[in-house]
Amino acid sequence: MSEGFWELNLMEGKNPSHTGGFLTAYDQREFSPEEVAARESGQNAMDAGKSVSGVTRLVFQKLKASGQDKKNFLDLIKANELLEPRIGVFGLEERNKWFAKSVEHFLSSDQIHALLIRDYNTCGLGGRWDRYQKGDHFAKLVCALNLDDKADGNPSSGGSFGLGKTTYAKSSNINTVIYHSVFVPTIDTDETQRRLMVAGVFPKHEFNGKNFGGFAYFGKENEKNPGIAEPLKDSEALQFWSKMSEIFSVNIERSASETGTDILIIMDSLDLKKIKLAVEDYYFPALISNELSVSFIDENNDVDSPSVLAREDLDQFVKLYKRAKGSELIKEDTLRVDSFNRRESLNIGRYAYQASEPDEASSKRNNCVAIMRGTGMVVNYVKVGGDQYEPAVGVFIADSDMQPYLQIAENAAHSEWSEHSHRLHQKFSENGRSIVSHVNSVIKRRFIEFQKELQPDISHSRSENGLFARLLTSALAGSKGDASPKKSFNNPVSIELRQKSRSDKLSVWTLKIRDCEYTPDAPFSLTLMPSISLAGDAKKVAIKHMDFLVKDRDGVLLSEGTSPKLAYNFAKGMALDFTVEIRNPGRNNYLVQCKCIAENGEFNVN
Repeated sequence: MSEGFWELNLMEGKNPSHTGGFLTAYDQREFSPEEVAARESGQNAMDAGKSVSGVTRLVFQKLKASGQDKKNFLDLIKANELLEPRIGVFGLEERNKWFAKSVEHFLSSDQIHALLIRDYNTCGLGGRWDRYQKGDHFAKLVCALNLDDKADGNPSSGGSFGLGKTTYAKSSNINTVIYHSVFVPTIDTDETQRRLMVAGVFPKHEFNGKNFGGFAYFGKENEKNPGIAEPLKDSEALQFWSKMSEIFSVNIERSASETGTDILIIMDSLDLKKIKLAVEDYYFPALISNELSVSFIDENNDVDSPSVLAREDLDQFVKLYKRAKGSELIKEDTLRVDSFNRRESLNIGRYAYQASEPDEASSKRNNCVAIMRGTGMVVNYVKVGGDQYEPAVGVFIADSDMQPYLQIAENAAHSEWSEHSHRLHQKFSENGRSIVSHVNSVIKRRFIEFQKELQPDISHSRSENGLFARLLTSALAGSKGDASPKKSFNNPVSIELRQKSRSDKLSVWTLKIRDCEYTPDAPFSLTLMPSISLAGDAKKVAIKHMDFLVKDRDGVLLSEGTSPKLAYNFAKGMALDFTVEIRNPGRNNYLVQCKCIAENGEFNVN
């Protein structure tokens, strides 16, 4: 193998480029780094596997090396020669000090760790490496900056901006990634079938009197254009990648017949278990339909696979996805499966909405709809429902008629379909915005309508004598008859509740706790655990827990949520005063329960 060569871009001439814009151009929105890595890797693999037979396979593997192997790695990519003299200039700007320390640690520590992302049954990174046309996959992934034609005009492609690849550089503490790929040789590849290049995304800096933009590429110096690094090819790329196997003491070699791509993130900052969860969350459609197979290998060489069907907080979305994929129409009390009405002679898609099961109701994806457009990936779990209604979840699968509109309406993070997208207006200037706006609005409107239909019958009385007042008063004053809990002691305190004010937006009640004839002479511990639940007019059964506020007599917030615990050392003569505030009660009825734990016993007030 010939000696490697680093090329760093100079900031000169018109429109000079530097890495600052590259690293900030991709807004990952609410996604974690592991979610971004999982989504981007799965998307790239699925796109690259469309033209190749067999199930697309994706592997996430943790690697590590130490001692002489670590030194061999540094020597192989000439890391000391490139980075050590630049640590000082990297750290001149405050925002780059952390990066400079990471580089210093990388060079001086005994160990190197990395994350290897591999795909199989994919086409690999073919095309020309120094051109950016359709099919030039290596150039677009490794060498290009912010190209927005990644999809090559295919509406079923997962990506289109070409910005998601920044996650690989940003997931490395030293912003350095090795790209290795095997592909079918063509005229555009100069009949080569294997390439390898190291890419660094360093801070822009001044060094030896020159201004560098921070983009760095390690490969072979081009014979016709000295100063230009080109990828290592065929035997040289194979030899380099074989050394990676030796350095990390694991067989990661790829034969000439195994087309696909290896992405090695040096000094990664990603958690493998979180990547697994993200793959399950966002690629369960492709996983359960056998379009995608994923494996996770940790540093001890233990292998794991996605467990979609074992995820209790995900299984309802999976079941709804299967229903939405079918053709049945269902209208039940707690389940709706149907197609949306056509818009401008175009099919919108199918949806499945259902009252939340307990695990989904308690998760962050409660009242969310998993939106998809046929790529095998969940675009996002979009919050469309209102917390003032019964909890529900749903799935929407866009029809193929919608895919061209929705793909181009997605932002760079692929987290939403925006009718305000400039690219959408450019391509579909006549009806694009109205169609995407309609898709978003009908998903939300139908979901809220469904939530409202889940509500129990309610009393419209807002007076002191209405059901709401009767429920709350009886709840905190204690129950009568056989329903009362059996206990061997008398309640050591008295509780009084009065309604202070009530509107559709806020209900306020005062709660007073006083001593009584059964309060012991000696102080005792008293814990109050109130809860508020939505109740039916006829059933009078709690069916949904509501968030509420508890404040002291001075208005200081003591608790916010569904399960507060208020602990006191209570004694004769004490008086505890609280206000209980319920947001957005609307016209619903509520049942208040309060579990009280005293030093010598436990009693429930409900």
